[in-house]
Amino acid sequence: MSHGGYAVVDVDEDPAGDIGGSTSGLEFKTFLSTDPAPNRSTSPNTAPQAPSSYFDVDTNIVLKRVGMAMIPREGFIVEVCDGQIDLYGPFWTLTTLILSLYTTSTLTSSITHYLASPNTPINSNLPLLSTATSVVYFYGLGVPALLWGATKWLKVGEWGVAEALGVYGYAMTVFVPISLLCLIPVGILRWALVAAAAASSGYFLVRNIYPVLASGDNKAVRLLIIAVVVLHAAVALAMKVLFFSYTVAGVEVGPDPIEDPLLR
Repeated sequence: MSHGGYAVVDVDEDPAGDIGGSTSGLEFKTFLSTDPAPNRSTSPNTAPQAPSSYFDVDTNIVLKRVGMAMIPREGFIVEVCDGQIDLYGPFWTLTTLILSLYTTSTLTSSITHYLASPNTPINSNLPLLSTATSVVYFYGLGVPALLWGATKWLKVGEWGVAEALGVYGYAMTVFVPISLLCLIPVGILRWALVAAAAASSGYFLVRNIYPVLASGDNKAVRLLIIAVVVLHAAVALAMKVLFFSYTVAGVEVGPDPIEDPLLR
């Protein structure tokens, strides 16, 4: 009812009172998170992990990282891998590259041998597979391990051996499609393809290794990046000579069908 324009609202009081009584079903909840704030550090996670954790990765994630590795960028581990590098992708990339190098080299050698001498049987070149395995695994696994050991000894950089292996392994991704394109029997084109792959993967290495070397106080350590570039160029040149030339069992049977012999 109303009195003089005012509305009167009756409020029922709790018969039990405030002392020892009920709270009429009211509950007070906090919406503040009790979990610690997530770590948003921009540096890779270098804490020791179980070896199996580096291979516990989804195939789609590996394929995404493989594709992104063909685009030279800085901070690959932090931005693309979210600070958690895997070793399945690098190992898969290196193994695929070995098979690709051997298969394409054997195929081109067989075709050239058949064109040069159709009546002569073609023998497989298994030592070439051993060469591909030695070159790729030593460079993709041994060199980054040595580089990590050097930075550890010099007390430079905050990265683990898994990060070093991951960077080198993913850097070699671009050579897989290049090995297929080098089936094209044009000498100058093969040189251009290998040079482009070496430049792209080398730039990828520089963008991801130099920040580690530059993080220390000793500026002379940064000169290690020169050794990284020179060794990478040497490996690319070795792959061109060993696997992207027209040879049969390591013996050259003739010039490229189109280009000058100097460009073989």
